[in-house]
Amino acid sequence: MPKRVDHDQRRKEIVEAAWRLIARGGFEAATMREIAAEAGYANGALKYYFTSKDDLLAAAFQHTFYRINERAAHTIGDRTGIEAIRALCLEMLPLDAERQVESRVAVAFWDRAASSKPLMKIHADAFAIWRKWIEDELETARREGLITSGLPDRTIIDALFFVTTGMRVLPMLEPGVTRPEVQLELLDSVLSRLA
Repeated sequence: MPKRVDHDQRRKEIVEAAWRLIARGGFEAATMREIAAEAGYANGALKYYFTSKDDLLAAAFQHTFYRINERAAHTIGDRTGIEAIRALCLEMLPLDAERQVESRVAVAFWDRAASSKPLMKIHADAFAIWRKWIEDELETARREGLITSGLPDRTIIDALFFVTTGMRVLPMLEPGVTRPEVQLELLDSVLSRLA
């Protein structure tokens, strides 16, 4: 009887292999040959799961957002309003080793996305999901009387994105200056202006 292959699982393994290579050595390290070796497959096997290297890289970029969204959904749980917004933002910040790796991968992709419409769309779609998520929680917080600030949602969300995005880059450039406690302090300073 022929061995049954879980194609979704193999595809995920290949994406994670590409992701790990990019985390360790940037895009130069993520050749198709190296990705196949990292995943434990023959070089030619990748073509059955991805039509091109660009297709594979797009899947790896999406993987970064999936990881954040999965953790955020779990962490937020029953929290609502400002607590939920804070929990989402915390999952974006490089507060531990796992999220620091995610930040390195995201920053590598941002550079590439600047000249790639498909990657830019993935980025825009992810930020649109996060924007909607935060808008919904701001509405809940206002209904509950937890927000007294007259700041429009767009200003609040932009400020949160500037902080979370900046904090994903700065720890790579100034590791001693942007320690986790500094990141938390900056995030909380933005959130405290809402009440």
